[in-house]
Amino acid sequence: MIGRMLLYLGLIFNQNRKIPIQIVLYVGNEPMNMENILEGERVKYAYKLMDIREIDCRQLLESDSPEDIVLAILCKTENVDATIRKILDKLSVLPLKEREGYIRKLLYLSDLRKLYPKVKMEVSKMPITIDVKNSDIYQEGLSDGEQRGKREGLLEGIEGMLELKYASAGLELMNMVRAIGSIDKLEEFKNLIKKAGSVDELMGFLGNSI
Repeated sequence: MIGRMLLYLGLIFNQNRKIPIQIVLYVGNEPMNMENILEGERVKYAYKLMDIREIDCRQLLESDSPEDIVLAILCKTENVDATIRKILDKLSVLPLKEREGYIRKLLYLSDLRKLYPKVKMEVSKMPITIDVKNSDIYQEGLSDGEQRGKREGLLEGIEGMLELKYASAGLELMNMVRAIGSIDKLEEFKNLIKKAGSVDELMGFLGNSI
């Protein structure tokens, strides 16, 4: 990660002649152990590294941005159920298609904190057309048609997770991800996204899976 951030700084400075403020927001479940300081004989570089679990979810719930609101599911909270209801309440005012898109992202993110069942239950109470079964990654014994549906659901989920965790650098992996034919491998890759510390680690997995 520190190599990527240093590269980004160089590219941005080269184009804009300005030094950016760089912040990496860690959303994984494992302890945060990424390096964020690099020192050499004539070089000293650092970027800010934040663990989203240390951020009070109320800070994001007060935002008017849906992107901030769905991230609140990953933050520190004293009442998980109340937080889920507040997130869905704020998303409920969005136009239907936009609302469904953010609820799907919320479902994917909730799995990072083992909150998928709770979120799914609350979503099922909402008067919307989204079928949460299409996002349920734990279905077993599916028919061929359902297997195709499950694959598409996994691809959609993986794309959402890559975008949220690694932004454009993550989305660049989707062509390789779509080349994976095995649902089990897609499941394995999805779980790896939660634990991986860099895009390079994900690329290593993909290189051995295609």
